[in-house]
Amino acid sequence: MARPRIMVVDDEAVIAEDISMSLEELGYEVCAIASSGSEAVRLADEFHPDLVVMDVVLRGDMDGVTAAARIRAHLRIPIVYLTAYADEEMLERASLSEPFGYLIKPFREQELHSTIKMALLRHQLENQLRVSREWFSGTLRSIADAVIATDPGGRVIFMNPVAEALTGMSQNSATGRPLSEVFRTVTDADGSAHEGFADKLLHLDADVVYAERDYELVAADGSRVAVDPCGAPIRNPEGKIIGWVLVFRDISERRRWQERIRLLSEAVEQSSEGIMLIDLDGSVRFVNRAFAAMHGYTPEAAMGKHYSVFHSQQHFPAVAEAFRDIQSRGHFAGELWHCRADGSVFPGLVHNSILRNHRGVPIGLVVTLRDVTDLKEAEEKLRASHEALETKVAERTRDLEHSRQDLRRYSESLEKTNEALKIVISGIEGQKREVREKVAHHLNLTVMPILEELKHQEKSDTVKFLLESLEFNLSNMFSSFGFNITNNDHRLTPREIRVCELIRSGLSSKQIAKTMSISPQTVLVHRKNIRKKLGMDKSRRNLAAFLKTRL
Repeated sequence: MARPRIMVVDDEAVIAEDISMSLEELGYEVCAIASSGSEAVRLADEFHPDLVVMDVVLRGDMDGVTAAARIRAHLRIPIVYLTAYADEEMLERASLSEPFGYLIKPFREQELHSTIKMALLRHQLENQLRVSREWFSGTLRSIADAVIATDPGGRVIFMNPVAEALTGMSQNSATGRPLSEVFRTVTDADGSAHEGFADKLLHLDADVVYAERDYELVAADGSRVAVDPCGAPIRNPEGKIIGWVLVFRDISERRRWQERIRLLSEAVEQSSEGIMLIDLDGSVRFVNRAFAAMHGYTPEAAMGKHYSVFHSQQHFPAVAEAFRDIQSRGHFAGELWHCRADGSVFPGLVHNSILRNHRGVPIGLVVTLRDVTDLKEAEEKLRASHEALETKVAERTRDLEHSRQDLRRYSESLEKTNEALKIVISGIEGQKREVREKVAHHLNLTVMPILEELKHQEKSDTVKFLLESLEFNLSNMFSSFGFNITNNDHRLTPREIRVCELIRSGLSSKQIAKTMSISPQTVLVHRKNIRKKLGMDKSRRNLAAFLKTRL
């Protein structure tokens, strides 16, 4: 076992040498001897002794107390003071550097040995305690859970970084405050008043206190986070409570996953489609109510059965083929016949896919099923209706074809009849035009000259009256041909008279042209001449309306 290494600091070389010899005889190793404070600081940094024996009074700018303080602060090496002065002021200064012992000069060798031994033991215990504290503090600061520790009065004395982040308070600002002010919790979404978990922890004398309800931690900025707290009292070896420790974590993400799982579970259970999970051996691990009901089972009765109970032997080859598709392609979608508990069968539309764990390793199959019995029946009815409709359409098509042929023959007959009527009408119209032209011609050649001659001769009132009556009646008769016989300038030609008749009948210029077998431009010339002869060339009055009023 290595000997403890000691450095001696004394400005009197004889005393320093004497002390060194004594230490060597006591079994210690003297690694350095210094005569001043600055030298002591330098040699301590160079040799890192296990202990320093330091004279309080040293010559130079730095005395032993100052040198000891620097060594203690930088190297945490234990110091044992040597002094020939035991005044209160010196002891007060020396105590500030946390010495591990005092030796009053002159001292005996046994006193030196016991003091150094106790100093080294104390230093070893302090190191162990310091390492233990650092390890404990580092552990608490490194764990993922938030940790808060209190004193016996429930006031905060420690918080790890996770607790600082969740509460929104630093350890410095939280130290000394009641736990209920740092760890503020509510249980209801509306934030209604309930006993917080901190108060519950401090008032229950139990080994561990767990949360019996959901809590939300209210941070310093007013934000909230779901937490899952638990706590316990800290007891000394005698069982007395010397504080409390509170451990909690942010469970917001867990809440979201729980809610998602709950919704998924409800969706699966309430789905109208059957859902089944089977392991790689074909044993049923889960069925929802719809899948079990389709097959005449309860979910509990279906659990643990082999999936083959849901298929008849007759249809099992198709099931085996579906499983081969799953093995080769990873999924199967199609129609398979299923068997109920009573032996009856029904068609099902299924989709099977491989179920894998988070590492992607296959662990079973997911089966979704829809009973398509109604769909099959509807398809069959639709097919029958379609066939019946096709038959009716074919029959109707034949009837329509027959009707079309009859209609075509009737149309051809009508066209022939129409052509014959056109010929007849054309002949009649020609005869009418001929008669009108002859009447007008003869009137102009025979009656009108005599009438004009008589109008210029002396005549009695009776003859004059008769001539006026004759002229009036001739005018009425000629008005049917569309012209006035009382004015030679207004006498219409037979063709103009014909145009007047057709205009009065309501025919358009195009219709008149077609009827009279003349061009539309010729009709417009006739209309212009008629308006001029009738004194309407400067009038906007409708010619057809004017001719109708002349009847």
